[in-house]
Amino acid sequence: MKKIIILFTSVIFLGLGAYFFVLKSAPKKIEVDKVEPKLEKLMTTDEKSFVSKTHRQSKDIEQRRDNLKFFIDSKMLLSGGGIATNYLESPETTEVATGHEMLSESSGLYLRNLELTDTKGRFDSFYKETKKIFYDKVQFSYRIDEQGNKFSVNASVDDLRIIRALLGASARFGAEDYSKEIDTLAKNFMKTSMDDNILIDFYDVEQQKKSTNTSLFYIDLKTLGYLYKKYNVSADYLQYHYSLIEKGYLSDTFPFYQTRFNHKTNDYENTGTINVIESLLTILHLGEVGLQKQESLDFIKDQVAKGTLFNSYDLNGVPVDKNQSAAAYALAALIGVVTNDQELYDSSILILNNFQITDPTSLFYGGFGNSRTKEVFSYNNLMALLAYDQ
Repeated sequence: MKKIIILFTSVIFLGLGAYFFVLKSAPKKIEVDKVEPKLEKLMTTDEKSFVSKTHRQSKDIEQRRDNLKFFIDSKMLLSGGGIATNYLESPETTEVATGHEMLSESSGLYLRNLELTDTKGRFDSFYKETKKIFYDKVQFSYRIDEQGNKFSVNASVDDLRIIRALLGASARFGAEDYSKEIDTLAKNFMKTSMDDNILIDFYDVEQQKKSTNTSLFYIDLKTLGYLYKKYNVSADYLQYHYSLIEKGYLSDTFPFYQTRFNHKTNDYENTGTINVIESLLTILHLGEVGLQKQESLDFIKDQVAKGTLFNSYDLNGVPVDKNQSAAAYALAALIGVVTNDQELYDSSILILNNFQITDPTSLFYGGFGNSRTKEVFSYNNLMALLAYDQ
């Protein structure tokens, strides 16, 4: 009788364990009352929607762009492929990439330039190098140190950017040979950089561990729409991501956005300061799909007009770091492009030009950085290149 009771109890516990395991592992299903019509339009696998329209620039901008491209190609591109994060080498590995370490972010931005304005041959060659350096059979490592060691985590925004570059290249060059590559990357992305179809910041291939955060500036609504359509995921998930951004809006007085959302605590997180680059990227992604707030555009235009687009602010919009970067003004220009605001583009480009090194005798002629300290960062240069590409 005692054995029967023990057996019966064991069955109950096993049953409960199985129940809670199934409950815990059940996918999180997102359902919304309504999907914005502009988001519904993003649910398409038409690659032609990823072809960016560029217009003929002035002779001055064309010259600046050519000088910058030559600088990047001759001074920042590394012999084995990839782009140096900083012109100066750095013997130590730090928390933030520097020196001749390589970032998938930089390679993704350069692929966007090649896709927009260069040749199929150049695009294909650099993509091949990018994959060889960063890809780990599942995703793109976000960082390679100067010794060639590959970090085990990705940054989902960088993988999205590379996928997007391939989509644009496929549409622009009209080549079917990108299809298989896009399929492979997209399928892996849905497995690793999504958690139950929700975008997350990273996946660690060594620990097989997923992030519990979604950074708002990672949410590329346009590319997510492509992925969801491709894999028959409901547009409700696109609306969910948009709502994450919407609820992270700070205020009409300071119309920037929270940094990230923690799915474990179900709350937004920041360090007490708002990084201008991150919020501008969020606004750029909104602007691409016509969902930007006018308050945000007005704020950016006002700061650009005054030349006060500072690096960071507190949550009330008070500047914390009054330094400025070329990348911020380049992003403001790109926001002007996607929102059809020529005035914002022109005024942002005027200030961006002030950051460019125009001394023809300088080692850094055409680039963006500090000639004296030789600190020249890839992100500033590549964002400026994309702004000039338009």
